[in-house]
Amino acid sequence: MNSLAVTDSLLLLVTIMIAAGAKYPPSLRLSAGIFAAAALLGVLRFTDLLPLPQMHAFFSSLGATAAYPLLAAGFIWSGSVLAQRWRFASIFFVIAGASGLIASALEFALWGNLVALLSVAALATHAIIVKDIQVASGAAALLVALILFASKAALPPYLQAGDFLHVFMALGLMLLSRRGAVSSGVT
Repeated sequence: MNSLAVTDSLLLLVTIMIAAGAKYPPSLRLSAGIFAAAALLGVLRFTDLLPLPQMHAFFSSLGATAAYPLLAAGFIWSGSVLAQRWRFASIFFVIAGASGLIASALEFALWGNLVALLSVAALATHAIIVKDIQVASGAAALLVALILFASKAALPPYLQAGDFLHVFMALGLMLLSRRGAVSSGVT
């Protein structure tokens, strides 16, 4: 089995647990749901069960341009309606996703990478300023994921750049979900 299928399976499990968890705020659950869709399509693609590279690329791009910004906004403004109400989280997501589609149509290839990186950097910066070690650790893991993937880091023949992305995203989302449950008033 392809290593990307294994690590995407790990990411899929983590994101499904978050997306299905009623104890998490809507902004976190919606972001995790988009990441879960991309991970599911990745598992299907990398196991050759149902290779849909364009669908996987689309949902991965949607994650970069809409789910990462929603995730960051949800933690930075954790008490806001954006973080706590499905309607506002959905509106934010649709607008951010539309900007990604427009950038894609204009062939601005770096838009997704730039948005994801800026979103995670803003989340990390905010967490450091407010001295929230849990969120800072989760954001750091997400930042490592993005940097290693962008730099095409690999440990041939065992791990590819996508493996690092999946593993560090799963770690970062797990850490953030622990704080997400606490900040939403649920323990």
